[in-house]
Amino acid sequence: MTVLSGGNRRLQQEILSWILVAVLVYFLVRVVQPFLTALTWAAVLTIFLFPWHAKLEERLQRPNAAALLSVLTVTFLLVGPATWLIPAFVGEALAAVRSVDWLPRVPEIVTQFLESLAIPSADIESTVDAAVRNARGFLAEQSARLAGDVAAWAFDLIVMLFAMFYLFRDGPRVVRLIRDVSPMGGDHRDLMFRQVSELVAVTVSSGLVVAFCQGLAGGVIFWSLGIATPLFWGVVCGFLAFLPIIGPYLVWAPIGVGLLAAGETGRGILMLLLGTFVISGIDNVLRPILIAGRSQLNGLLVLVSLLGGVKTFGLVGLIVGPLVVATAVGLLQGYRESLRARSRSSRVRPAAAEAA
Repeated sequence: MTVLSGGNRRLQQEILSWILVAVLVYFLVRVVQPFLTALTWAAVLTIFLFPWHAKLEERLQRPNAAALLSVLTVTFLLVGPATWLIPAFVGEALAAVRSVDWLPRVPEIVTQFLESLAIPSADIESTVDAAVRNARGFLAEQSARLAGDVAAWAFDLIVMLFAMFYLFRDGPRVVRLIRDVSPMGGDHRDLMFRQVSELVAVTVSSGLVVAFCQGLAGGVIFWSLGIATPLFWGVVCGFLAFLPIIGPYLVWAPIGVGLLAAGETGRGILMLLLGTFVISGIDNVLRPILIAGRSQLNGLLVLVSLLGGVKTFGLVGLIVGPLVVATAVGLLQGYRESLRARSRSSRVRPAAAEAA
C-alpha cells in the first residue's frame, strides 16, 4: 500500500507539473503574440545572415561587437530603402484607388459579349457596378489602414533589430539548448535537425527570392507600360508571388484585360505577354535553380501553409505558415530516415554475426 500511495503521489505530481507547464506555455504565447511579426522576421533574417555573421565574429573575436555590427548593417540595408519605399508605397496605394477608371467600362464589354451569344444580360451592368463600388470602397479602406500602420511597422522594426542582436550573439547556444532537450537522441536527432534546416531554408529562401524578383519585374514592366502606381502593383505582385500557380496572375492579368477593355489593344496584349513570359515565367525558371538537388514542400502543402498561416497569424503568416509546415515535414522526413538507418543497421548486425 505504501508503494502504491507513493506511485499515486508521483503520478499526481507529474500531472500537476504538466498542467503548470501548459499554463506557462499559454501565458508565454499570450505575452509573445503582440511581437510575433517582429520576432519571426528577426529569426528569418538571422538564419539567412548568420553565415556572414559567423565569419565576422570569428574575425573580431568579440561576440557583442560582432552582433552590434551585424545589426547596424541590417539597419542600414532596411531603413535606408524603407524611408523612401514606405511613403512612396502609401502614396501610390492611395492613388491606386483613383487609377481604376477602366473598371466602369467592363460592364459594356461583358454586355456586348453576352448579347453576341444571345444570353440575357439585364442584371450584368448593375451587378458589375456594385462590384466596382465595393472594390473602390475596399481599396480606400485598406489604403487608409495601411497609412495608419506605418507607426506600428516602425515599432516592429525596432523590436526586430533588438531581437536580432541577441539572436546573433546567443543563437548557437539556443540551438544547442534545443538539441539537448530534444526527446530524440544521437544520430537520429542530428539527422532530423539537418532535414528541418534544409527544408526550411529552401522553402523560405526560395519563396522570398522569387517574390522579390517577381515584384521587381512587375514594377518595372508596369512603369515601362505607363501603368498608374507601378510601385504599388509591383509590391502586390511580390506578396502574391508566395501563392503557388496563380500568384501574380491576379495582378497583371486583370490589368491587361482592363487595358483591352479600355481600347488600349497594343498595351493590353503586351501586358499579357510580358506577364505570362516574364513576371510569372520567373517562377518557372528561378525556383528550379534555387531548389536544385534539395527537397521542398509540394504545391498543396505550400498553398495550405500560406492560407492557413495568413488566417492564423495575419500577414506574417506568409512566412510563419511555411516555416511551421516545413519544420513538421522535416521532422517527419528525418524520423523516417532514422527508422530506415535503424532498420539497415539491424539487418547488418545479424549478417556480421553469421559471418563471424
